[in-house]
Amino acid sequence: MSDYTGLINKCRAFIAPRDVISHVPLSQGLSNENVLINTIQGKYLLKRYKDHWPENALEAQRILSASNICPSPVWLDKQNLLAVFHYFDGSTATDLLIDDVIKKLAAVHAYSIVTEPMDIAQELNGYKCSSVYIKYQQKINAAVNFITAMPIELGFCHNDLIKDNIIVNESGAYLIDFEYAKTNDVYFDLAALSISFELNEQVDNALLDSYVKYKDEQVGFVKSTDKLNCYKLLFLVLSIGWYEQRDIRAPAKKLRAQLLKFSAACGF
Repeated sequence: MSDYTGLINKCRAFIAPRDVISHVPLSQGLSNENVLINTIQGKYLLKRYKDHWPENALEAQRILSASNICPSPVWLDKQNLLAVFHYFDGSTATDLLIDDVIKKLAAVHAYSIVTEPMDIAQELNGYKCSSVYIKYQQKINAAVNFITAMPIELGFCHNDLIKDNIIVNESGAYLIDFEYAKTNDVYFDLAALSISFELNEQVDNALLDSYVKYKDEQVGFVKSTDKLNCYKLLFLVLSIGWYEQRDIRAPAKKLRAQLLKFSAACGF
């Protein structure tokens, strides 16, 4: 168990310990530690990264926060892998507010930085010995081949855009937890939304239509439900592999049921 008081004390350059009213460890955030800090000045989220320091993502959040897309980082300690953000009160999204979320997502994708792009085949290769990969290997290969033959629509992607990473309050929807953000095909984020909110074919079409509306016309966008379905399959496999590798059973079980149903419905 972490010494949360010790963590907060490391933030004294930003938060005076005497100003802290209370602190509450938050359960969400499987790849890092999160602590809600209530202070005299207001509420902050303290995040300690476990795997890597997401420098590009933190800079993106700083800039995108000016457009009310995400919380802004207000204090960083790279040496100790600590970041403090303004805390947004609200609840985890239960319904996808398509236009609000997609307008903000399109702005994220248009953020002007190019990183080393995610290689989805390489990501999948990390789970090639998993039972889910072995079971769906033929369909995975077919999906990767289809995507490879399609135009690539690169953008600065969130890459973990599940409902838990969308906060909703009276002001709208906000994206959080950007630590995996990097250049990727924008369909990866769209597929993550569709899977997490369990959208049907009709709503998938509305999702893509909304994205076309907000996408930068100079960049262009090829609307394809087939490409979206391929990315949905791959996102499911990656997510299941990630959870099962860490023995996180409940979400893995739910996603396996979703994959089985999706695979049968789409002919995968």
